Amino acid sequence: MSSLTKNRPWTAGELDRLPRGWRYEIDEGELVILAPAGHRHARMVARITSVLETFCAVHQGSEVDSGEVGVYLGTDPETLRGADIVYFSPERAQQIAGDIGFVHVPPDLVVEVHDPPEPDIARKVQQYLAAGVRSVWVADPAAQTLAMHRAAETPVVLSDPHALVADPVLPGFAVPLTKLFSRG
Repeated sequence: MSSLTKNRPWTAGELDRLPRGWRYEIDEGELVILAPAGHRHARMVARITSVLETFCAVHQGSEVDSGEVGVYLGTDPETLRGADIVYFSPERAQQIAGDIGFVHVPPDLVVEVHDPPEPDIARKVQQYLAAGVRSVWVADPAAQTLAMHRAAETPVVLSDPHALVADPVLPGFAVPLTKLFSRG
């Protein structure tokens, strides 16, 4: 393919033919090209993933994945988003057991680390929720805030470093916000 532009909607099957080194998503058939994640973004993803993996170790059968996990959010036209972190309850994890490739079951929780150049974070949050994701967290490392979104509810924004991060999607989970942002 000599050009990234075309007259018909993009599909996930075409992404493997695109140049490596970039991140790609499909938003209602439109190709979205994102720069590779930076160091601060990657560290934040690693910290939150570590906290969620500790939670999953206690809650057998649940799963957490990170690193631009491809999640289908719609099929006509295709919407495929690359989530920074996804969490599946034991029930939903069972539905994806053995799957390879992009995820067709909506995660219970999606975590996005907000990078200021990314203009469509609010759109992504709405797409996740509309597709059946139960909770979406948007972590902003620059502002040291965590916005927690759930369908038909006002987002909860945590900014006090000692505030407890808790979510009904993660029964029994409670950590201070500072644990998600600190290097310790």
